[in-house]
Amino acid sequence: MEYAVSDEHAGLVQALGLYFPEAAHQRYQVHYLRNALSYVSTDALSGEVLTGLRDVWAAPEREEAESRVAKLIDALRGKTPKLAERMEESVQETLSCFILPAGTHRTRLRSTNSIEHDHAEIRRRTRVVRIFPNEASLVRLASALAIECNEQWMERRYLTMPQASPMAAAPQTNPLRQSA
Repeated sequence: MEYAVSDEHAGLVQALGLYFPEAAHQRYQVHYLRNALSYVSTDALSGEVLTGLRDVWAAPEREEAESRVAKLIDALRGKTPKLAERMEESVQETLSCFILPAGTHRTRLRSTNSIEHDHAEIRRRTRVVRIFPNEASLVRLASALAIECNEQWMERRYLTMPQASPMAAAPQTNPLRQSA
C-alpha cells in the first residue's frame, strides 16, 4: 500500500513495511482530526472539517470514503489550502480500517486506545521496579506483560476474526537444534 507518511511516525510505518509487508497501517482518526483542526482558525471552518472527516470515516466502504474525502478536499482548497494539501498527502493513513468487515472490527481498530492502554500498563508495572539490573530483565517483564495482554484479548474474544494456525507455517524441526 503506497501513501504519503507524516514525519511523526515515518519510522514506524517504514518498519511495518519492512518486517510486516502485508500489514496495513491505520492512523488514529481522533489524532488526525486534532492535527487537521490545528490548520483552521475559525469555529465555522472547524465545524466543517469536523463534520467532513466524520462523514468520510462513517462511509460504508472505502471507495465511498475516498469519494467523500476528495469532495472535502475540494471544498477546503479555497478556504484553507495548507490543510487541503496536507489532507491530500496523509488522509489515506486513516482509511486502512476499511479493509476490515464493517462493524465492530472496523470501529475498534480505527483507534489506538487499546494499544495506549497496554503501553500505560507496561509503564505502570515497570515503574514499580524502578531500576532494572540489565536490559534483558526489562525485556522479560515487558514480554510477559505483552503475553498477558494477548491472553486477555483472546479470552474476551475482542477480535474474533479467523486466524491461520501458527503450526501450519512452523517448521517441523527446530533449526536451532542441530545434531552433531
